[in-house]
Amino acid sequence: MTSESSTGLQPRTGALLAYVAWWVTGGLMLLVERRDSFVRFHAAQSLVGLGVAWLLGAVVYTLAFAVLSVSATWFTAMLWLALGIWAAGVGLWIVCLVQVARGERWRMPLAAGIADRLAGPTRSS
Repeated sequence: MTSESSTGLQPRTGALLAYVAWWVTGGLMLLVERRDSFVRFHAAQSLVGLGVAWLLGAVVYTLAFAVLSVSATWFTAMLWLALGIWAAGVGLWIVCLVQVARGERWRMPLAAGIADRLAGPTRSS
């Protein structure tokens, strides 16, 4: 890790900020950070991993209302599924925050490989 990222933040702080508001701050940090691979990786991982968790929960939640006219049982089941997806996302988010606070380059299952490609090689300022 370098001592300071292109944003002027310490890398651990920049990586932590990438997770603060889930995929939103991950996307923002990926756009603004140009040098530090630690920050770029965590920003990309936040965007991919937490973004997919949020999107999947939102899709299931929306589908729950789509099936409401068909079956109240399916509606309830889909709402519980959406809640479970979002709860797992919150758990994953907490793990990410704790690992980054420790300075670890923790790799989220499935999302880390995509994050590696998305973060790409760092560019010099």
